[in-house]
Amino acid sequence: MATLASFFGWRKPSKKELQNTVTLSWGKQRFDVSFKRQNLDLVTLKEFKLQCKELTGVPVANMKLTVSGANLKDDTASLASCGIQGGSTVILTGEKVNKQAAQQATASGNPEEYALMQRIFKVLDPIKTTMDTDIKAFNTLVQEKKSQESLSAADKKILYEKGVFLSEKLMQALITLDGVECSPDFQTARQHRREGVRLLQAFLERVDAARAEAKPLINSQS
Repeated sequence: MATLASFFGWRKPSKKELQNTVTLSWGKQRFDVSFKRQNLDLVTLKEFKLQCKELTGVPVANMKLTVSGANLKDDTASLASCGIQGGSTVILTGEKVNKQAAQQATASGNPEEYALMQRIFKVLDPIKTTMDTDIKAFNTLVQEKKSQESLSAADKKILYEKGVFLSEKLMQALITLDGVECSPDFQTARQHRREGVRLLQAFLERVDAARAEAKPLINSQS
């Protein structure tokens, strides 16, 4: 189990303890975290995140960990396989959540669920703001090009790239939402994620329909 370096207290830490000690940097605060009984190749990133949560109060869902500029994402990977060695400094980026807001916004009242909801909204809010207008503009463009006798190579490129851009934007949002893992106990967050997936799929169907209509124009002989 990880402990603060001050745990060593009155005695000098052993060489092995120093080898298994990592510095956590969060804002202006620094914590020396020692895994006394385990080598770093036996400690997973998920276990380390839980220790970070215990030390800082930052929900795991709000955490971004980096070491030597590399983002740490695979929770099942060992710290050693992530390039973390004794003496390494891991940078934690993330904020605590308002406990009162979490209690009001979620069924569980758990700050971790509230943090997950914030991640979901971060994905969906930009889509909700612009996607409907973007799809309508794409449909209008397709109809305008259909009324022309022939299309230039530049026109075809615009049609193709606009459709691909919208599709990829929605697919990336779906992939990101899929990566937001909600515990069965977090019913509010799970509901928001389900609704978000349905919204993205509905937008994607509209884009696919417009791209299907544009395809003959793009493939036509000028």
